[in-house]
Amino acid sequence: MPRLRGRRRRLWIWGMIAVLAGSLLAGWGQKSGAQPSLTQAQLEQAQYVRSCGGCHVALPAQVLPTETWRRLLQDPNHYGQQIQPLTGVALQLAWGYLRPNSRPLRQGEQVPYRLADSRYFRALHLQVEFPSPVRVSSCIDCHPRVNFGDFASLSPDWQS
Repeated sequence: MPRLRGRRRRLWIWGMIAVLAGSLLAGWGQKSGAQPSLTQAQLEQAQYVRSCGGCHVALPAQVLPTETWRRLLQDPNHYGQQIQPLTGVALQLAWGYLRPNSRPLRQGEQVPYRLADSRYFRALHLQVEFPSPVRVSSCIDCHPRVNFGDFASLSPDWQS
């Protein structure tokens, strides 16, 4: 099963690369002689996906508040795994995606580090009973296209 998870991750990363490449190719026909380029937002999201999606599902920025993302980007102890935190341009690009796309904390709200503790995640999953603990790797159980960044598509069991 670990091999399947790795394959799914690679498929998701390649799917994101294909989307970005398609965006790039679509720009070629727009201006004669002009070199196509990715937008700043596309570069930022691609860096986030490359940095985080290589090991696990790259969650939508909105699932966690800005302060959680800020702390996660700076902490070498990533959920029990030692990682090399992002630095330089990679950090600037990933933060450029996460900061404006995440949500603010409410006054007095604790900074959540787990999905199950995220107010936004719980609001999106009102009728879902999760095993404990909630794991990022289980997203694909309900969202079969999560490897392509599609959290909106649901498995047949959850479609109404």
